[in-house]
Amino acid sequence: MTDPAKPPKKGSPREGPATARNASALLVNPLDPQHIVGVEEITLPDGAPVISARVSFDGGACWRESWPLPMKSEWAGVVGPVLAMDAHGNLNLAALALDPDRSRASLVVYRSEDGGIHWGVPALVLEGAAECCYSIATDINPASPFRGSVYLVADMGNALCFARSRDGLPWSGRGHSRPGPMLAGLCFNPEVLVDARGGVHVVWMTGPSGCSILAAESVDGGFAFGLPATVAEGIVGVQDGLPETAPATCIAQDGVALCVWADDREGRARIYHRRSLDGGRTWQGSAAGEPLVRGAVSRHHEFQPHLIVTAGGEICCAFYEYGPKGSGGDLLVDLAMAISYDRGVTFASPMVLSQSPWDPALDKPISRGATRGALGWLALG
Repeated sequence: MTDPAKPPKKGSPREGPATARNASALLVNPLDPQHIVGVEEITLPDGAPVISARVSFDGGACWRESWPLPMKSEWAGVVGPVLAMDAHGNLNLAALALDPDRSRASLVVYRSEDGGIHWGVPALVLEGAAECCYSIATDINPASPFRGSVYLVADMGNALCFARSRDGLPWSGRGHSRPGPMLAGLCFNPEVLVDARGGVHVVWMTGPSGCSILAAESVDGGFAFGLPATVAEGIVGVQDGLPETAPATCIAQDGVALCVWADDREGRARIYHRRSLDGGRTWQGSAAGEPLVRGAVSRHHEFQPHLIVTAGGEICCAFYEYGPKGSGGDLLVDLAMAISYDRGVTFASPMVLSQSPWDPALDKPISRGATRGALGWLALG
């Protein structure tokens, strides 16, 4: 989740006042928690967006800047980095490389074999629209027959596109095909994740509002996918200039799955969810979902949820809260989190994580226009 109240980075170079930040991502190495990688999209004074990376090998006490990520001369810039660590300790960074007129772009993947200090020449995976959402995931499960695989999904041209790479081999799609459309129908805000058995799950929305959330599973490392299952339907997209609705999903080691999204059916954005006990094949409760925290009453909008499952089995859902804060009632943003201690059956009242709320209209980064609304930039990263 992008947090505009970023702490200063040790050892990072000073930047001029014309330099603006955009999307960012932070990854803690699941194989070595002392290894942390941070990347951010920086718009240089000449207007060119580039990606800057920094690495820490001591849990964040000290940072060093990576060598510049290679960029082709014909590109107008590289934007929207997302990160994943594979089973062999190699970093994989997906981003959009913009054409000179910025009307089209290529989805590329960089690879670093030394923890993020040096980056190889990026592999071209998909070509198409200059604005798309994408997600990257890796199989790091020791018992999985597909351990070492890297998976990528994108809504390129509003179509669900899928690509996979096995142990650093060239990218391919389903079967032996090239990366490209996976299933017929419209796709928005897709996500890919890998379960403890090595199963590959793709979750996406069929439209921006009044739509469904669908999921498809592959049990053979992305070679083939089963028919989509309906996770939720009748989704009401958020309003009031908030970042557009995007689902977030997690699958625990025991197969319990949870899907959450921001829904505006109550006249304010609120986090809704559905739960599965069989890894996402079937889902419990109403097809429309229900509020994450039952009985909660708030004047705030809740949006942009993210999920993690802890080593102890707790399911944590972090999200933004936007609404009147303090005695003055100013419209400010907080970062909050709700935790479930019973495998997603119930969630405790949200706790505020941010030290103090902030005004999203002040010192905001430059948005590429990928998301709509006054707060749309919060969705980047």
